[in-house]
Amino acid sequence: MLNRVTEALYFFRQHWLALLLLLGPVLVPLSIFQNHRFHVLHGGDIEKAAADGLALGLQLFGGILANTLTILYCLHQLQPDAGPVSRSALWQQALPRVPGLFVVQILTGIAVFGGLMLLIVPGVWLIGVFMPAYVLVVAEHPSGLEALRRAWARFRPGAWMLAGSMGVMLSGLLLVLSGFAGLERGLAGEEAGLRWVLASLLDIAAMLCTQVVAILLVRFYDLERSANPAPPAAGDL
Repeated sequence: MLNRVTEALYFFRQHWLALLLLLGPVLVPLSIFQNHRFHVLHGGDIEKAAADGLALGLQLFGGILANTLTILYCLHQLQPDAGPVSRSALWQQALPRVPGLFVVQILTGIAVFGGLMLLIVPGVWLIGVFMPAYVLVVAEHPSGLEALRRAWARFRPGAWMLAGSMGVMLSGLLLVLSGFAGLERGLAGEEAGLRWVLASLLDIAAMLCTQVVAILLVRFYDLERSANPAPPAAGDL
């Protein structure tokens, strides 16, 4: 369990700058909007509701797109002869995968929430079963529903291992994000413009750190794929 977490963190430490350059067009606008929208909160009820709704939609879309790009980058690095990666090529591959990942996110959230309501344990187990569907959508190009079906068939045996690794990773990530939040609160005495810039930079760093979860999922996908290689096609026999 800890080995998988350590491997994901090591990968992130090696590739954080490349991921930042790849994800910058997503993370920078999200951070700027997130910090700017608080100026809108002084408006009327309609303005506040519109700002909150737009923020939620942008965060959902931006989070899914960032995860897709990270998964594509990790899959590229797993190739034995992986050379320099083209960021534009990864973006072109990522955008068509977003709808499938959106379906996976919604259905996984419903399943996990329902499981957590049933004495918690089933929900934790379902995290280990269905979270790899994110990687399946990107790596194998099925629909969202088909990715969930494949995850159910292939990841049930190791669900507790994956769920435990996710728990360890998310616990550490929560501590890191709490640290970023504390730094942002410490900016309260700074001049408004400087505070806005520094808060945006901290948000970008925090959102980049969350990509360790996607890296961990790719690591488990690669292990499952190595342990159960696909049979050769009929034409290859």
